[in-house]
Amino acid sequence: MKDYEIYKGKIFGQLTIQAMYRDSKGILKCSCLCDCGNRTEAYWCNVKYGRTKSCGCKEEANRRRFKDITGQRFGKLIALSPTEKRKGGNVVWKCRCDCGNLYEQTRRNLIRGYSRHCGCEKRRGNPGKSRDLTNQKFNRLEALYPTPKRTNSGSVIWRCICDCGKETEISETALVHGSQISCGCRMREVGKDLSAHLHFIDGTCIEFLKRKQRRDNTSGYPGVYRVENGKYRAGITFKKIRYHLGTYDTFEEAKQERQKAELRYHQSFLNEHNIN
Repeated sequence: MKDYEIYKGKIFGQLTIQAMYRDSKGILKCSCLCDCGNRTEAYWCNVKYGRTKSCGCKEEANRRRFKDITGQRFGKLIALSPTEKRKGGNVVWKCRCDCGNLYEQTRRNLIRGYSRHCGCEKRRGNPGKSRDLTNQKFNRLEALYPTPKRTNSGSVIWRCICDCGKETEISETALVHGSQISCGCRMREVGKDLSAHLHFIDGTCIEFLKRKQRRDNTSGYPGVYRVENGKYRAGITFKKIRYHLGTYDTFEEAKQERQKAELRYHQSFLNEHNIN
């Protein structure tokens, strides 16, 4: 704890450090005095890296700041009054639709034209805007006939037949924009083709060991991710076993531990089987 004595009296945002201690879980916390006069406790890592800048008074002040759009019209919607709700940091407004319904939407979506009505247009189905796709071919799918169903965005759902002979239901949007090209058979074929090109030794996929980063990785390095308390946790999987490498205060510490594990498990396995 002596290493942290130097931070007493230091100012971070609106907070002045009064004392530092570890809680029952061993996590370092600090007692702070806010510029507004309130005392608060916060995780040291959040204060240090600027994630916590006040006792909460700053957030409350920001929550109450908004641009007044009372009485303004957005399509069929008229903004009536702001609510206490927030969505993605945006003020949610109570609106009245021309159909008579009350509707709540964020100012951002109203201003940008993402919401022009309460949903009444979708419920009507907009039949006049639907395209006739009968017998048209979209990759492996042929549109047979429209169904009464609609997606949440109002797109007509069509009954289709795939080249493999299976019938399925696909939205007009997915057909026209090519986001779905089969009943699912194409994906299964791709999966089989991919498996044919992968190499396994003792049940371990060589290509996966040599892969640098997964698409769903958000920290910037495989096997390292941030946890709720602001720290970073490292882990590695080898031969279907998950090894937890610990939790660290910084990303670099977790990354270094992950790299050591890669040498210990992955690289040693590749070297053992003379794989470059």
